[in-house]
Amino acid sequence: MIRLSILVLILLLMGIHVVMAESMTGNVTVNIFNVNGRPASSMRGVVYGILVNTYNEQGVGPIFMNNDSQLVFEGIPPGTYILYVYYYPKNTVFNYTEYWGNLPINVFPGKASIYNFTRDMPWIENLTSNFVYNNAIEITIRINNTQAIGLEGFVTVYILNGGCGQEPQVITKSITLGPGVNTVILNYMPSQPGTYYTYVVLNILANQPLGQSIATDQYGCVKVITLYSVSFMETGLPPGTSWSITLNGVNTSSTTSSITLLLPNGTYQYQVQPVSGYVTNITRGNLTVSGPVTIGISFKHHQRMLITTYVIIALAILIALITAVFLIPRVRSRNVFDDVATV
Repeated sequence: MIRLSILVLILLLMGIHVVMAESMTGNVTVNIFNVNGRPASSMRGVVYGILVNTYNEQGVGPIFMNNDSQLVFEGIPPGTYILYVYYYPKNTVFNYTEYWGNLPINVFPGKASIYNFTRDMPWIENLTSNFVYNNAIEITIRINNTQAIGLEGFVTVYILNGGCGQEPQVITKSITLGPGVNTVILNYMPSQPGTYYTYVVLNILANQPLGQSIATDQYGCVKVITLYSVSFMETGLPPGTSWSITLNGVNTSSTTSSITLLLPNGTYQYQVQPVSGYVTNITRGNLTVSGPVTIGISFKHHQRMLITTYVIIALAILIALITAVFLIPRVRSRNVFDDVATV
């Protein structure tokens, strides 16, 4: 009986301890919003949070967002924490994990707390493209830094020719973002015709559990431009002779028999620049691009042209002389005959 009483007492004390421990913990619910103020559940992908104690740096999580755009942490010991929020997209080309920002969290014994978090790391607001007539694709990226401080990082642009699943060419640019909207411009020199797409990833140097730098947004995969080959083919120049074409004010030269440009749809003006000692069959013209275009240009040596002209003139004189030799006697004999007949 004594042993049974002791066992009951121990179990009772353990139950009291468990109840006291549970009453000492708190629950935290965080409502997650995207930059546009909409609930994060409207995003395709997974949002999760990691709660880190500022005292001992112990982490809780990851906790995944529910269908109500909430991160719910239960049974958290009292203390001061930092909530780090991440987003993992689905069905994109690269699926980089994005860091959305952090929020201070206070956990009180036996209490439930509710917080609101709005994504506050830099994000890509818009992307536009332009074609520059030196065969460059100019990509302009508008980045919104919603924080009140400047941030360092870099932008990576993946260039894909022919579709989003193709092997990309990669260009990277270091950036410094001031508060508010920033504009970043990158140029890409395509080497082949085709339809080009871009996938842009924004990385920022930020202290958070997953290390730095980390993506804070990605913008993909979007079509930017379709380029066609426009070839000018020359004949008549000696090998190695330099010649050039000016198209819409931009001059392109070559020492081979062809000049090939990459152009989008449109109408263009071109001019064949003179080559000393030669004349061409075309000096200027317009071309309309809606597919591949080839223009033939024939160069002829100026001295040969003069010789040909002289030959033509000489032949004309010779023909005139021959005509005169044969026609004049006939005219004279006809006149004599006519005179005799009238006597």
